[in-house]
Amino acid sequence: MMKKITLILRILLGLLLFFLGINNLLNPSYSMEFSEPANHLMLALIESGYMMPTVYSVMALVGLSLLINRFVPLALVLLTPISVNMILFHLFLDIASILPSLVIGLLQIYLIFTHIASYQCLLKAKN
Repeated sequence: MMKKITLILRILLGLLLFFLGINNLLNPSYSMEFSEPANHLMLALIESGYMMPTVYSVMALVGLSLLINRFVPLALVLLTPISVNMILFHLFLDIASILPSLVIGLLQIYLIFTHIASYQCLLKAKN
């Protein structure tokens, strides 16, 4: 039963990330409905010219990796800084729209713990 739940959640997160990343790469409509401080930060990231395309590319690649079930532990590690920043962005600058970020973060945490054996070599202390 747990394997089916993990499969469903992995595919759900993969679809969400893949289509969100591809959609924002192909149709960069940066219509922001955030608070004013959040808009300032987003505009700075967009005007940098590389940050948002990089984030969306990583999201699409992670989503694809989750969908085809290849390199899943690596994909989850690559997603970590993005999901942490998404949650912190909404927590500090636009709490009203934090729900999608929390869903992505919680799905990622669950999947990381289902693949915890892959991270054991990173967690062992060397003497």
